Amino acid sequence: MRSSKCSAVTLALAALAPGLNGCAEIAGLEDRQVIPLLVIAENQAEPRAIALDGEAIYWTNGRSDGAQDSSTGGALRRQIKDDWEVVNLLEPSSEAPEAIAVDATHIYWSSTDTTYPANQSCMGTESTRDKLLRLPKDAKFPAAPVTAETTLWEGCGKISTLAIGNSRVYGVRTSGHRVTWAEKNESDDGSYPTGVSEPNGAPIGVAADGNIVYFTDKASGTIFVDDVGNDEKEKAVLEGLVDLGLLVIDDTNLYWVAGNSVWRYPRSQTPGEQPVPLLEGLSSPPMGLAAYGDYLYVTVEATGTVYRFRKDTAGAQEEIATGQEGPKGIAADGTGVYWTNSGSGQIVRFNDE
Repeated sequence: MRSSKCSAVTLALAALAPGLNGCAEIAGLEDRQVIPLLVIAENQAEPRAIALDGEAIYWTNGRSDGAQDSSTGGALRRQIKDDWEVVNLLEPSSEAPEAIAVDATHIYWSSTDTTYPANQSCMGTESTRDKLLRLPKDAKFPAAPVTAETTLWEGCGKISTLAIGNSRVYGVRTSGHRVTWAEKNESDDGSYPTGVSEPNGAPIGVAADGNIVYFTDKASGTIFVDDVGNDEKEKAVLEGLVDLGLLVIDDTNLYWVAGNSVWRYPRSQTPGEQPVPLLEGLSSPPMGLAAYGDYLYVTVEATGTVYRFRKDTAGAQEEIATGQEGPKGIAADGTGVYWTNSGSGQIVRFNDE
């Protein structure tokens, strides 16, 4: 991606007419460059996680904003890229969606029933408060959120992060001390109770590639890997790490948050190889982490900043956005970088090409 700026007049006109989608489509102006930063949806209520496919942007709202005719619960929404209509995917309910992921055919998300008192623990009960749900992308929307067909898992312990493998969906349940998985065909489900130092484990991040799944455990300071194509138990990739957080992967490396920094480590290691710091000295821990192409992207909710930096450590990190109100979930692909602003209720896109 290259740097690009629009004139103040062009930016003002674009703000008045967001459907123009960039400077190049504003007739009669000499400045024909693209607007790097664009709000693509507003008036969302506590937008959280975000996911992309080739056609659309998907996100979760933690609260009802009234648009879905409900005073409780939240919303699951979709916007076709380059189309400004925001579509409600779920009927009104007390369910509050949290994490989200998509594959070629389905949308997967976690949800918590808001009718349960916020301060009430459900541990040790047959609770159905927390769920892992799915819908086909070609379903008739809005759809009922919780049915036998949509439910892959239900129990106690909110799923905060999702990852999709070949046949499984993986969900991090930090309070439940588990990385819970469910087969996409609904034939089975289970979890990794021992790999996260039961009973006090604290899994935070998870990432999957085919049959390989990686996850972090903050309590033991360990990154684990499991090949679900064999019967071997999960094993430690790295141990003795501090303040582990989110995790993403590409074909070559693992990338993870550790406190106020981001690190890299190869998926195929040589003996004695050490992790490499890519981004250090942030004032607060990143809340979102995404990888695409040569870059990693993080959101720092506390400072309202979104950073871009290279995977190969070449060059300094860039602040691609400042003054954001609660940037949280982030995702990237060839059309841009997208994130949720949980404070201002915005979905934002960055693209400087």
